Amino acid sequence: MKKLLMAFAAVIITLVAVADERLYVELLDRADRAVARQDWTEAEKYLREAMQTEPSNPANVTLLSNCGMFQFYRGEDSLALHTLSEARAIAPTSPVILRNRAKVLRHMGRIADALKDYDLLVKMDSTSYDTYFDRGSMLLLSGDTVAAASDFAVMERMRPDDPNTLMSLGVLYANTGRLDDALTYYNRLIKTTDTPDTKIPAEKRAKYYTARAMVRLVKEDMTEASTDIARGLELDPESGELYFCRANLKLLQYQDADAQADADKARSLGVPQERIDELFQSVSSK
Repeated sequence: MKKLLMAFAAVIITLVAVADERLYVELLDRADRAVARQDWTEAEKYLREAMQTEPSNPANVTLLSNCGMFQFYRGEDSLALHTLSEARAIAPTSPVILRNRAKVLRHMGRIADALKDYDLLVKMDSTSYDTYFDRGSMLLLSGDTVAAASDFAVMERMRPDDPNTLMSLGVLYANTGRLDDALTYYNRLIKTTDTPDTKIPAEKRAKYYTARAMVRLVKEDMTEASTDIARGLELDPESGELYFCRANLKLLQYQDADAQADADKARSLGVPQERIDELFQSVSSK
């Protein structure tokens, strides 16, 4: 009888474990559907319920990291940082968690702390193209053009024709006044991406034309700049940056009314009024 009771208890435990596993998977599926709707609150709720269902599941640290990113997408940066730091304490060598935390830190303006995470990522894997891209972009944003150039050089050795490589080097040289070098990379970028069989979204290709147009404006090549702006707007008619760029062009051509119309359009599409004011002041002072 004792053996029978023990066997019966084992069956019950197994059934409970199977039921918990099925519930865990179902909760993850619900979270996936919430993510597809971009309902970050519901997605986090289901992941946390899943973690409670199987508290010892090793996948939970990944779910916790995902909860942190859902908080980030909701605009709760401080809470997201806390959650991701909690996840990192559990899995200190997880590159996904470190990358997620660096993204949040960058958005919070804590560039130095974000760079520390990227430095750790490079130490973990010195062959990761994406890490050099992320760190180099952040270094450029912080004004450290020398260190950014070093990371971009690594990217160029790894993937010389990758759009991110070409764009990064173009931006670097544009920001450091090497305009001809910037144009060289932008020309290569556009030549290899604006093709009939390209898989790069039109909105992203429009950004390439915006970048090249800005350099051409600085070089006072109005005709080529105008051509780039027109092509960019064909690709993305709702690009505030392109309307801002065209406002710059119109000001340089003394077409003030057209410039104001483009500036108004740029503002309606998200370009800050401060940038527009600075543009008009800088051109009027020339």
